[in-house]
Amino acid sequence: MSLADDARAWIESHVAPTGEIEETHARPWSTVWRVPTARGVTWFKVPTAEFAYEAGVLGVLVPLAPDLLPEVIASRPDVGWLLLADAGERAREHPPDWPPVLRRYAELQIAAAPYVDALLGAGAIDHRDLPSRVRRLFPFLAPDTAAELEARLPEVDERLARLASSPLSVTIDHNDLHDGNVFLRGGHARILDWGDSAVGHPFLSLVKMAPGGRDAYVDVFSRLAPPEILRQDAEDVLALRPLLQTLTEDRVARADPSFDGIDELVASFLGR
Repeated sequence: MSLADDARAWIESHVAPTGEIEETHARPWSTVWRVPTARGVTWFKVPTAEFAYEAGVLGVLVPLAPDLLPEVIASRPDVGWLLLADAGERAREHPPDWPPVLRRYAELQIAAAPYVDALLGAGAIDHRDLPSRVRRLFPFLAPDTAAELEARLPEVDERLARLASSPLSVTIDHNDLHDGNVFLRGGHARILDWGDSAVGHPFLSLVKMAPGGRDAYVDVFSRLAPPEILRQDAEDVLALRPLLQTLTEDRVARADPSFDGIDELVASFLGR
């Protein structure tokens, strides 16, 4: 894929490349280009239409936690373009001390709760009605998987109803919070790749969160709800974990016809 002249002109209006701009990632949902500059590497991200809301979501969130979010040099929310400063090394290869990172993330979620309308307006996925999201999975399932999930819906709905009645306010959920999306530079951690972000119960972030930081993360919310409520909310999310991992995968399936991960994850939830 070549870099279009208008994209190159936009990049050069914000930074001065000192070498060749190179494509480093090309996936059905986004393409990323490496841009060398005298001040270090910058990254130009071009999402497909269904993932283009990341720039708008960051516009809402970055002022709330500029230390934790990507350093945005420039953005074009109308097309989803992002020009980002380099965030360092990936946590998967260089694990951080997870509790401080995840406590800071919890603080961002609490701070973002009053901005739910702005986040939805920017395009974040709406996960406030999880039963309806679960039912959207059926067209992507094999007949036997669909039948087994149908039989488990009463249990699923019971847990989701408890989450919906939680005293914790709905807020931003990164929705893909694993060690491949956390980066460290000089020991400082930032959470990148908000292209799957959603609005819903904050503990939906537990689905992919590093287990070593879960307790520290949950404890931040102790000023908002009693410990027994927090434990129950966390238990309900983790009990549904493989199922909840699928809730935005329909977008990936539409972008990549070869993707068959939805049936696989639901089958894992079903215990087979």
